[in-house]
Amino acid sequence: MQAIRGGAELRLTKTGRSLRVSDAPLLDCLNALLAGPTAEERERGLQNFIPPDTQIISAIIRGNTAYLNFNEEFQYNTFGREGSAAQIQQIVWTATEFPSVKDVQFLIEGNRVDFLTEGIMIGSPIGR
Repeated sequence: MQAIRGGAELRLTKTGRSLRVSDAPLLDCLNALLAGPTAEERERGLQNFIPPDTQIISAIIRGNTAYLNFNEEFQYNTFGREGSAAQIQQIVWTATEFPSVKDVQFLIEGNRVDFLTEGIMIGSPIGR
């Protein structure tokens, strides 16, 4: 999911990309999201609000929850509260496209943290 700015409002929009077949499709999709919009997507006005140096360390599904472990850069969003909220939404909506995933538990360097910058709560699993 990429974000598109419609005037002053942000909204998510689906993007279709071809990815290679692998044993880790969730991880592949998240890495494609972290790579940011393609040139064609940028021409359509799509943006990525995930901090640019963010990397996913691991993705594990337990029950219906995806435990997504990101590096420390994930917590430093330069777009303020709106950007941090969009960042979370982009990841949650991407992960929950998989039928086996209902929500996402965010981890930073293997640790559960309660808040991102700007008071965005990530301490418990987040669904759509």
